[in-house]
Amino acid sequence: MAQDNWILFDAGLFIGALLDGDPRHKEAFEAVEAARKGDILACTTTSILSEVYAALTWVKAMPPHSPAEAASAVRSLIDPPSQIQILSDDANVSLVMLYLAEKHKLTARRVHDARHAATALIHGVSKVYTYDVDDWKAFEPDGISITGPKSNIYSEIE
Repeated sequence: MAQDNWILFDAGLFIGALLDGDPRHKEAFEAVEAARKGDILACTTTSILSEVYAALTWVKAMPPHSPAEAASAVRSLIDPPSQIQILSDDANVSLVMLYLAEKHKLTARRVHDARHAATALIHGVSKVYTYDVDDWKAFEPDGISITGPKSNIYSEIE
């Protein structure tokens, strides 16, 4: 799927869409539904989906989800007929992740950001749709551009 017109959806977008109590819910839900229908060419990664599951099962989630509820919610994002594509992760992604982590001097949990960026770049995806702008700005020199959501200062999806 090496196509530049695809957009990587980050965890916060899915979390906002799934949690009714999240202030981003309306905007995020509309974007995720458009992606599920194929109106937005969206992709994500298994590690991003793992973050979504973790956020849903967090005790301070609004509302908190049981493991079964969280699994069902995450599954609903990607089960057919959803058009959201899952990017694969392999040894090349790991090598690029390590390169990005070292280059940007990332430590601890920030290595996950490098893994997400590496996965996108390996697959030719250069656009990310995220609420975590500061986490992704580091990767702009590497070819990642932040394209949304609308509530961010960045432009809408083209």
